Amino acid sequence: MVSTRVPVSSEVANRAKDLVKQFGEWFWLWRTGAKIRYKDDVELVIGRLRGYGDRNAWEAAKELRRCL
Repeated sequence: MVSTRVPVSSEVANRAKDLVKQFGEWFWLWRTGAKIRYKDDVELVIGRLRGYGDRNAWEAAKELRRCL
């Protein structure tokens, strides 16, 4: 079975991009020009915010998760 990547809306992608900029120290991957277009990209952002972030990052991750 081949899995397909699930695209996210431009609003969700833009919110995730904003959070990558806001909490940039945990997102070296996106400094190489990687794009946020799919659900698994957004889940990676959420995981980084939860894994490395402070309370503000946790709250941002919670809000982003609700958008999915």
